[in-house]
Amino acid sequence: MLTRMRSFSTEALKVVNNVARQQFVVSLQSAEATIDYEKSGRSITFIHTNVPQQFQGKGVGKILGKYAFDYALDNKLDVICKCHFLAKYYNDNKINYKGLSVNIQLE
Repeated sequence: MLTRMRSFSTEALKVVNNVARQQFVVSLQSAEATIDYEKSGRSITFIHTNVPQQFQGKGVGKILGKYAFDYALDNKLDVICKCHFLAKYYNDNKINYKGLSVNIQLE
């Protein structure tokens, strides 16, 4: 039996900085989308973005990416980006982050 997912809107999504887990988190129905990071002194390393499959392609990752880079900019943190998704997000939105020092280190 096929079931349809109810329409999904990103408008009400809120990103939370879970400092204890070092994650930016969006709660999605029964799942979470996250960015794992490590903060040390005046720098932050973005390690990995995870969006559950059923929510991929709906803008959730972009909301997380915007929050992460805005957080770094607002807190005057240097960014080390080890996440392919966030590296692409940054490259697509560089104009918004002119004052941010970003070092992309993809493996």
